[in-house]
Amino acid sequence: MTRPGGFVSLGPVNAPFVFKLALSFLVGGLWVAAGLALAERRGPRLGGLIIGFPSTVLFALFFIAWTLSAGAAVQAAAVIPAVHGINCLYVLVAVSLLPRGLAAALSAGLGVWFALATVLVAAKFDGFLPGLFIYAGLLLLSYSIIGRMTAGWPRPERLPRSTPLVILGRGAFGGAIVVLAVVLAKAGGPLVGGVFAIFPAVFTAALVATYASRGPAFSAAVMRASLLGGTSVVVYAAVVRLTYPPLGLGFGTAVSAAAAIGSTVLIRALSPKRDRHAAPGPGGRPV
Repeated sequence: MTRPGGFVSLGPVNAPFVFKLALSFLVGGLWVAAGLALAERRGPRLGGLIIGFPSTVLFALFFIAWTLSAGAAVQAAAVIPAVHGINCLYVLVAVSLLPRGLAAALSAGLGVWFALATVLVAAKFDGFLPGLFIYAGLLLLSYSIIGRMTAGWPRPERLPRSTPLVILGRGAFGGAIVVLAVVLAKAGGPLVGGVFAIFPAVFTAALVATYASRGPAFSAAVMRASLLGGTSVVVYAAVVRLTYPPLGLGFGTAVSAAAAIGSTVLIRALSPKRDRHAAPGPGGRPV
């Protein structure tokens, strides 16, 4: 049932939707916790690449196709590159304001995200190819500016590893933010669903967790690396558009995920060594 303004009623809380929320909480939480644990143990670069992987998008598009249709998922995927470009701006704004405190960084970053996402929805923007150019430009802009801006910041230090309770808390926080994004996607139909499928839920959870436990320098290093990892999101969306109609939901998701993993591995291999190892390992040695 459609509400005024184009939003769709959540309808009855049925078993598939409850399963989707539970799975989103579990996978989103595990992804945030795992990415941050890797960042602590292996440096911000690897952790950021993992955080940037399309965990939320994968399940959002899967469930859009499952509960609506493969065509609805393909339509939702069309807006993902442009919105992911907005995500890059969100990271840029948030990281630039981290020295002023987490509240200022989040409020400004999310304000920019919601304002620009609202413009896309109001314009009914669904151009995948133009979105790719938007994404590429904003990615290069954000990545380069963050690199120059944080060049004089203290180098991220490797601190004692977090306790299991802290890791569990990070996972629960990350999962809760991902669930919120899934609910908003459910309420909005394919276009709004596509926008909120790429809502920076994992980015936000990672930003909060890294800042709270490691400080702004480590948080900035992880978030900059996550911008590169986020290219796998666009790869995933592109392959979904090609594979969902002919291959169906199961095989289409598997092929798309494999392509996203391949792009992450490629980015890792091509990353400059001096940039990849942004944090020292035990005893001050690079990892």
